[in-house]
Amino acid sequence: MSPVRTELTTTEKLNFSEIPEWVLNVARVLNMKGFQTYLVGGAVRDLLWGEHPSDWDLASDALPEEIGAMFPKTIASGSKYGTMTIMNEGNQLEITTLREDLHYSDGRHPEIVHFGKDICLDLARRDFTINAIAFDLTKRELIDPFGGRRDIRRRLLKAVGDPARRYHEDGLRMFRFYRFLATLDVQAHRQTEQAINAESAIGVSNERIREEFSKLLIGPGVGRALSGLKKSGLLGVFLAELLNEGQHLQKGFQKKSLWQHSMEAAMTINPQLQLRLAALLHDVAKPLTQSIDSDGIHFYNHDQIGSELSRVIMKRLGYPRQLVDRVSTLIRWHMFFINEQTSDAAIRRLIVKVGPQYIPDLLELRRADIVASGRVDYHTWENWQALSGRINDILNAQTTRNPFYPVINGTDLIKHFQLQPGPIIGEVLRYLQETLLDDPALNQKPALLKLAEDYLQARIKT
Repeated sequence: MSPVRTELTTTEKLNFSEIPEWVLNVARVLNMKGFQTYLVGGAVRDLLWGEHPSDWDLASDALPEEIGAMFPKTIASGSKYGTMTIMNEGNQLEITTLREDLHYSDGRHPEIVHFGKDICLDLARRDFTINAIAFDLTKRELIDPFGGRRDIRRRLLKAVGDPARRYHEDGLRMFRFYRFLATLDVQAHRQTEQAINAESAIGVSNERIREEFSKLLIGPGVGRALSGLKKSGLLGVFLAELLNEGQHLQKGFQKKSLWQHSMEAAMTINPQLQLRLAALLHDVAKPLTQSIDSDGIHFYNHDQIGSELSRVIMKRLGYPRQLVDRVSTLIRWHMFFINEQTSDAAIRRLIVKVGPQYIPDLLELRRADIVASGRVDYHTWENWQALSGRINDILNAQTTRNPFYPVINGTDLIKHFQLQPGPIIGEVLRYLQETLLDDPALNQKPALLKLAEDYLQARIKT
């Protein structure tokens, strides 16, 4: 297959100056040794869209061992498949040897890899046409054998060749399809989407799915991507717990399923991973806790059970512990109750229970929950804004480093009162914290020691 080299048209712009000098320097070294070098993948796509790429990848006819010999700081990140990572000027750059893949059997890796010199054969193994364009860095020409430029102009997400074959080769490509649908301003090619078969994804690891799903969640098109995951059956491969939501109705809103509500909450909330996960999973336990009586539908304790279930889900997908803790905490407390009569002390107690660091996210989750529930009338929204404003005012009014905890600790109590370590120390500290929740102005060492003295004397008398 001979390369289809084309000049850029007047309606297309590839800003060569956007390509970093450290990338061009690597290409120059390869070219000086007589090797072909191409910019490939998402970098070419983004440049044609007039955007700045976040990743830079090169393809070359140099073999992995030849690349390693030319560049001293090289990591054999996937040399079996021709990929080497070069450390250059403080940056990482992947270079992959031109290759042709044959006979996939595990839904991820080719059994046979033929290294070669044909860029078109290399592009033929890629997933989507918008990612199957190469830019010759020496001749400054595009190589586009599969109509990728046309699909870039149409913003069309279309498979290279037979989509069913592409998905059979690597089941992760189906998740990448919906990730691109969420993160890029593209339309789905009908046959490419129709070829998605959830059975081809069964062998894909949770870790690889998690990487694509996380990128999908924070994309502007998260709603249509989530809808596609569910409709295609892919959602059941890694998040089967959410499938039951489609069969249950949101309380008080009989025309909206729990799934629709959760999806709309994820679409509404700020695009941060912990928030999108919390919004999608906040009602995950409702199908398990649903009960019906004369007063209607109830989901008692769905927040507590959902918090634990979300931990199971996120651990299964391999999310880091800190993120798991944060999301499960948000779900645990997303049903918190306050109204105009709630005292400042009660709000401080809520802040301590939840954790001050989680309060901004919790307020954003509640906002998204309200919007997705369809309860946004002027009165409801005005009240919510006033109440969330109170919480933020109380949170921001504190001046000490840990405003809801005593500035003295157990060591201070032991030294000042010449006490022995024991349960009494924790008892006094808990008393001081409760007192501070009623009056934070007392959070000064002299005042706290006086309170502790009074408490100890009263305890001795009783």
